[in-house]
Parts: sequence; C-alpha cells; structure tokens
Amino acid sequence: MFVKKDLRKIPEILADATSRASRVPLAPPSNDCNNDDAETKTNANNDESNTTITELSFARRAPEFLPSKTVSLLLQPHFLPALRNLLRLSLYDCGLETLAGIESGGQLHDKG
Repeated sequence: MFVKKDLRKIPEILADATSRASRVPLAPPSNDCNNDDAETKTNANNDESNTTITELSFARRAPEFLPSKTVSLLLQPHFLPALRNLLRLSLYDCGLETLAGIESGGQLHDKG
C-alpha cells in the first residue's frame, strides 16, 4: 500500500492537529497501529476535518529540524494540545541529536 506524504511543513501539520484537538473530544484510544507508513492516523470518525489526530509521522524531515536538531519545534506551547492526543509519533531519520523535553512514558513536558 502506498501512502502519500503530507507535503505541508511541520508547523502547519501541528496547527491543523491543534485545531482538531480543540474541536473534538478524543475517542477512547485504539491500540491498532499496524500501518507504520501512515502520515497521520485519526480516531474512528468518517469526517476527517472533525477527527483528532492520534498518529504523526515526521520521518525523513531533517531539514525542518535545523539548526537545533532537537524537538523544540514540536514542543512549542501552542502545539501541546495536539501532541497530548498522540498515541504514536515517528521521528525516524530526522537527524535529531536529543529528545530533551519529551519525558519517558510518552508524557510531554510543558515548559510554558
């Protein structure tokens, strides 16, 4: 199965996810994460604009994390509502040197 990569930049994708998170309550989490190639995965609702994003894949987006090579781009306070709904976040091959700011166990650290 071929999955088309989302061509938007990370801040635009996160802004969309944040907007969705503020409109829709999160459905009970599903452990069905079998499609590793998916760019985004949403809860069980047919209207994509009214679903909460539970999976993001930012694989192979190293240029977007420069010059810091950290996850600080993701941890901006205005994006935290979207990140709190995630069940899976892929940062494969992004050239990150540290994941500082993301606590173990999937808990996000709010520095604001």
